[in-house]
Amino acid sequence: MGFGTPTGKAEMYSTILEQLGYDPLPYFEEPHESPISRPDLTREYPLMLMTGGRTKVYFHSEHRQIDSIRKKHPYPLVQIHPDTAIKLGIEEEDWVWIETFRGKIRTKARLFSGIPPEIVHCEHGWRFPELPGEEPWLHGAFESNTNVLTDDDPQVCDKMGGGWPLKWALCKVYKAKVF
Repeated sequence: MGFGTPTGKAEMYSTILEQLGYDPLPYFEEPHESPISRPDLTREYPLMLMTGGRTKVYFHSEHRQIDSIRKKHPYPLVQIHPDTAIKLGIEEEDWVWIETFRGKIRTKARLFSGIPPEIVHCEHGWRFPELPGEEPWLHGAFESNTNVLTDDDPQVCDKMGGGWPLKWALCKVYKAKVF
């Protein structure tokens, strides 16, 4: 039986990728927007934004209109290290802005010591179905959606798989007025 590979084995060295002209071994590639690849942005945007983590109650952008689920997880959250939060004057459940040079969104702060101090993690897929569907509201699709913050330039897509770099961006976080 074996694996569904040309060799029938689990391959760390991918013979399929090699045949397609790609590097057959896994390797690290610095994100196109990081303190190393874009030091020119780090003064204004000193934190690294990580997106795409999942929650137990939602599936991507779905189910936010279901009252019983929304009661369990009513607001979008950004995880921020407690030491970073102290430096920024942010407390648990404060509304904050997360901003990149592309735009900004509002979320609530969740202090979490399990994340490195230089990284913040924001939930993806947020919308507010209770808001009107017509423009300019569009059910709040751009109020707390991390895709507002990430790069959508086709030139930065992964050359092999075509994936968008929607997981990382340089950002700043600051307290927002209650809305």
